[in-house]
Amino acid sequence: METKENLKLFICYSHKDDIQDFIRHIAPLKDNGLIEDWYDRKILAGSNFQNEIDNNLNDADIICLFISANFLASDPCKNEIKKSLELRRKNGVVIIPVILSECGWKDWDKKVLSDLLALPTDGIPVENWNNKNSAWHNVYEGLKEIIGRENVIKQLTITENFSNFLQNTELLT
Repeated sequence: METKENLKLFICYSHKDDIQDFIRHIAPLKDNGLIEDWYDRKILAGSNFQNEIDNNLNDADIICLFISANFLASDPCKNEIKKSLELRRKNGVVIIPVILSECGWKDWDKKVLSDLLALPTDGIPVENWNNKNSAWHNVYEGLKEIIGRENVIKQLTITENFSNFLQNTELLT
């Protein structure tokens, strides 16, 4: 099933980490119109940096957190984690921790990140895979599955009969 509008993927990462392998691996998802990715390197000169980040984060359907020691030590990344978790709580935005390297992510801030199922499978860091392409393909497949589920959810509609049922105030008496 395809939607008329692609899902917005927000990529949150430390500038000390390289996300270009991920960007290359998700190219088929972008080319097929399933997602539109955004990360802060897409901000144009002269733009209000923080407003651009906040606007794109608030518009995201899926948020990928690229977890590393660099990421966990970055105050801007920590703020984006908190904003992401708030969007998850309020709007049901999907958050995917992508574990880049070994670090204390499972202990971060009351262990809220460890409650989320991470990619690659079992949260094994990308750097620990013998073949990095296999690790990124594993992330790709997990993301593709989430995109499929989110597209099904976006296509759900409320029928007129059900809407009338929900608006029937007699049910409350």
